[in-house]
Amino acid sequence: MERSPGWLRWGGGALLAAVGAALGVGAAVESVWPLYFAAAAFLLAAGWWCFLARITVAVDQQYVTLRGPLWKRSIQRRNVQDIMVAKDHGLNTGLVNWPVTRHGRGSLTRLNMGGAGAVTFSDAGGHRYQVVLADLPSAEQLALAIGN
Repeated sequence: MERSPGWLRWGGGALLAAVGAALGVGAAVESVWPLYFAAAAFLLAAGWWCFLARITVAVDQQYVTLRGPLWKRSIQRRNVQDIMVAKDHGLNTGLVNWPVTRHGRGSLTRLNMGGAGAVTFSDAGGHRYQVVLADLPSAEQLALAIGN
């Protein structure tokens, strides 16, 4: 199951693109070459953020593999416990709305691209993982796949 960027991600992409464009204009006006590289980096980051950043959950016979931008974990299915489905507001706490965040003093890893349904489960060590999906039926489908 894959969750592409939702409307919450377009704001971040627009901000990165605006900064890149401002740096590009500044570089052109002032003829400062290092600013061209910074502008290009911001514009590439905006494109990556809007079109390539994803959350992916893959379930096979042995593992549940969770992937987010710059993050990946594989949990053996036999170690998955306490699978729960609940409604979600699709927002993260804090100022930075990165798709993979840690909460509860590190005891919960939340993978979130915005949505209305969430699946939460624990591994054998007691660490909890939460994946936010577009809607409650998608969350129920993922919970069923993980649990079977």
